[in-house]
Amino acid sequence: MRNLYVTACLLALPALVFGAALTPEQANYAVSRDAKVIGTATYSLGANADGTWTLHSETRGTGGMAKLFGLDVREDSTFALRDGQLQGLRYSYEQDAAIRHKRRRIDFDWNARQIRVRDNGKDFRYATQPGTIDRSAAAVALGIALASGQTTITLPVAVRDRVQMQRYAVRGDSVIDLPGGRHAATEIERTDMPGKAKSWYAPGASVLPLRVEQVQHDGSIIVMERK
Repeated sequence: MRNLYVTACLLALPALVFGAALTPEQANYAVSRDAKVIGTATYSLGANADGTWTLHSETRGTGGMAKLFGLDVREDSTFALRDGQLQGLRYSYEQDAAIRHKRRRIDFDWNARQIRVRDNGKDFRYATQPGTIDRSAAAVALGIALASGQTTITLPVAVRDRVQMQRYAVRGDSVIDLPGGRHAATEIERTDMPGKAKSWYAPGASVLPLRVEQVQHDGSIIVMERK
């Protein structure tokens, strides 16, 4: 469960322009793998007392191997709006299952211009880029960008050992069928890794996606659909 400028450059990035204010919201999703339901996910976006925002998500296995191995994934992304830019502050990821446990924490030190990552016991450090966020906050950033009318978007996303420039393009509008009913939606696709990820949003109505489709390393397709 995810950020924004129209053009990007590693040396000089323009400020993000926001056309919609953030408001607290929650979204529930059905999660499937290769068209078979395997779990549920809940995303909650809320304001903090210090003016920052946190996106919290929980994904639980309810079917197939995900249920068998007790899959439980939790993510927390805390970010701020500063000088017109979305900035990551903290990120944590915890995955628990009978055969696999994963932990990742990211701390953004904007004073030192450094990002510190601890990934399954290994440490990484690298320089920030203006407006760097984590992969979970990217979903919110895309929603804000679409509400602002942007059609091409580049997001600097902190991954394990570097800032990854993720590029997206709007593919058009359509009506999609979801567990929660039919919705008018705008489709956006990641273009720096063609075929990797697509998302559908209702621009102006929510900064959280209606549907997310991601291709995994083994070729399987994970889909989240809003209930």
